[in-house]
Amino acid sequence: MRAFRITVRKHGAAARDVLGGISGYLADGRWHAKGRHLDYAAETLSLAVLERLVHYKRFNDLQPHVLCVLDIPDAAIVELPTVPPKWDGIDLLPAAQALGNAWCDGNVSPAMRVPSAVTAGEFNLLVNARHPAWRWSWIAAPVPFAFDARLRDLVGTARRGR
Repeated sequence: MRAFRITVRKHGAAARDVLGGISGYLADGRWHAKGRHLDYAAETLSLAVLERLVHYKRFNDLQPHVLCVLDIPDAAIVELPTVPPKWDGIDLLPAAQALGNAWCDGNVSPAMRVPSAVTAGEFNLLVNARHPAWRWSWIAAPVPFAFDARLRDLVGTARRGR
């Protein structure tokens, strides 16, 4: 399965930096609690853009980014076993985090497919590059990535309108 990860350039000089898991270790995510070396990637480039933009608190200081393309064998990806009610709310749901925690802590697979809360019907991958079956050959070297200026303007306008 092809997947896409966009990250700030200063944290993504090499593939091992892009998928080093520091973001999952330092902060809670929809499908995990902090303290786990995990990263998220999106099944499409457009979803990767939206997932990145939705997490900006202040968009007026958009730093340079990089894009990495992942090609993870389907056999290395498991499906989320169940989706708890209200998993996609504004607040993170402990029941949803428990599913990702169990997957990570149980060392089940290098990746797990999870639904996106940003775009209904689309999916992300929860990636554990520390899994013994992970192969760094699955990820291409980071390349520069720039957000379209119209998206910056749109998000900036929406934030100012709050």
